[in-house]
Amino acid sequence: MDIEIIRPRELPYWGVDLCSEDRPGVPRELPPRVLESAHWLEPEQQPIEGIVLRHAGRARPTPVFSTALPPRGASGALRRVAYNVPDHWISHWLALFIADRVDVVQSLPLLLKRRAVKAGRIRRTARQHA
Repeated sequence: MDIEIIRPRELPYWGVDLCSEDRPGVPRELPPRVLESAHWLEPEQQPIEGIVLRHAGRARPTPVFSTALPPRGASGALRRVAYNVPDHWISHWLALFIADRVDVVQSLPLLLKRRAVKAGRIRRTARQHA
């Protein structure tokens, strides 16, 4: 029977209690510093066009946000309710999750209409080529 000898330096947790100057992870433990090459301290704010929902604890939206799908109908109402709840509560995320599903159901008639129009175009072009 062979006995495996492990030296302390070979252990993955070796050196955790060393002084901070000798620890390899010390640079990651320091707060981030501003690079000299950066031309701004905070990114430029995206212009707000339309309705943008934001958390109650924030004075303004994040620097970049989406306005592609503005809140509308039942899903928009659910989103407004969700953004009035702190984002560390599960009810905030559940309301947003349900709002996404409601939005899918809301958009089904439009999707079916678009597909019907597209199918009608395909049939017409097939008849013209025949």
